Amino acid sequence: MIKEKKTIELLIQIIHTDLQELYDAKNNACNRDFLLGQIYAYVECLEILQQCPSFRKMGLDYIIEDKFPLE
Repeated sequence: MIKEKKTIELLIQIIHTDLQELYDAKNNACNRDFLLGQIYAYVECLEILQQCPSFRKMGLDYIIEDKFPLE
């Protein structure tokens, strides 16, 4: 069970990092629509993970679309 917990924690961390990088790049990118599509996909992944109460304790205890708004 410890390995599964560490895997989920790593996944959440990677998604957060990737989302931040996408937000930083989206306003200066020529492929803005593609980046927005990636943002939507990552936000959806976080929202799905957030449905498990135990995962909220691993860094998902916030309103995702407040931190990563969808335009």
